[in-house]
Amino acid sequence: MLKINNLHVEIKWKKILDQITFKLSDNQTLILLGHNWSGKTTLLKAIMWLVPSKWEIIFNKKNIINKKVYEKAKLWICYIMQEIPEYTWIKVFDYVKNILNLEKKFDESKISYYFSLFGLDWKVYKNRNFDTHLSGWEKKKIEIITSFLLDKKVYLLDEIEVSLDVTSRQVLVKLIKDLQNKWKTFFIVSHNKEIISLANKWILLCNGQLRAQWDIKTLLNLYLNRCKTCKKS
Repeated sequence: MLKINNLHVEIKWKKILDQITFKLSDNQTLILLGHNWSGKTTLLKAIMWLVPSKWEIIFNKKNIINKKVYEKAKLWICYIMQEIPEYTWIKVFDYVKNILNLEKKFDESKISYYFSLFGLDWKVYKNRNFDTHLSGWEKKKIEIITSFLLDKKVYLLDEIEVSLDVTSRQVLVKLIKDLQNKWKTFFIVSHNKEIISLANKWILLCNGQLRAQWDIKTLLNLYLNRCKTCKKS
């Protein structure tokens, strides 16, 4: 389904990512491991063309490197960043409706159900402003709900569980499993063992290069025991 060939990112003459090549098949969940500043977030942003890069991206056998961010999003992919979204001028109702209406997927009964899974009351929250009156975890929950309701083919998730409480992380795991059963593909950056265990492929990013694609036990052992001290291998 999705193939990345020779992705290269250089910022201010500093090499961030070099010769990144991997493939994601239908219904595959890939976990990307790596220490802080190893380039994980940069890789996800490069796929969406949010940072300048040189590479080739093949989606369903077509090269879509020249597609703009909104074209990629509309075509096949949903990217949820680690950063908490911030809007000071819009109500939650309009935020959700504006996103889902683009693809005719605004269904209040379904939205209400997803809100309830995360312990939120849609009837209350839809009239609240999407601003500083909402906590970070409330905003992240709303972003996750809206993104998953888009029902995309591929999801890029960048440590989105960090802002969530334990119960909400369990809900997130359940939703990912449900989408896996619908043949969705995931490329996930996470340090949460429950989420890591959902994958059927794991890779390690070190010094801007993919260093390992082993079984999860071997890879976790390397990541947990060596990546804390080694920044060169």
